[in-house]
Amino acid sequence: CSNSLAVDDALLTSCSLVAGLYPNIATLVRPKRPRQGGRLLTSDSSELCRPSSSSFQRRRVQQASDEGRDAYAVYHAKHRSVGAVSPGREQRQQEAFLSEVNFVSKFALILFGGRPRLVKNAIVVDNWLKFKVCDNDDGEKEKTNAIILIALRGLLDDVIVEHVVETFATAEEKSRMAQRHEKIIEVVRRILADEG
Repeated sequence: CSNSLAVDDALLTSCSLVAGLYPNIATLVRPKRPRQGGRLLTSDSSELCRPSSSSFQRRRVQQASDEGRDAYAVYHAKHRSVGAVSPGREQRQQEAFLSEVNFVSKFALILFGGRPRLVKNAIVVDNWLKFKVCDNDDGEKEKTNAIILIALRGLLDDVIVEHVVETFATAEEKSRMAQRHEKIIEVVRRILADEG
């Protein structure tokens, strides 16, 4: 197994996480001041959350700088702590925590998350996640790339349906489907690898 293939498989695994856990998506909210730490925002609430203490990505969120690229994560569940009172201390506020947080790429969200559509100069997924494709409405090349990406999402949906129904296909049909599926997955691998 080559190192490149292992990296590709890790990227495809993150896509599987998006597909399986969607709509449990959070965006990283960067701190307003340095060393304050980031928080995570989910679509179902305006309350900022933290990864649970056992989460693999807890340190990454805590050490988020006040500047940087947009970051997105999937999570397994959202929990709320109970405000506790200790003798001689103030009552702790209730807080929301996300368990099993894992950061994912924007392409994984576009290709395996909710329904993407092109709105002016951005790809919008489920009226919540917005991925800017160009700085203004005149970026025709970037818009064309966005349309191709959305079309690839449609092809991936077809691959999933064909994979389910292939059990009823002839050997020749299965072979043609497998070749088509390999080509589509290879395009996805290249897109995911180029994002990094």
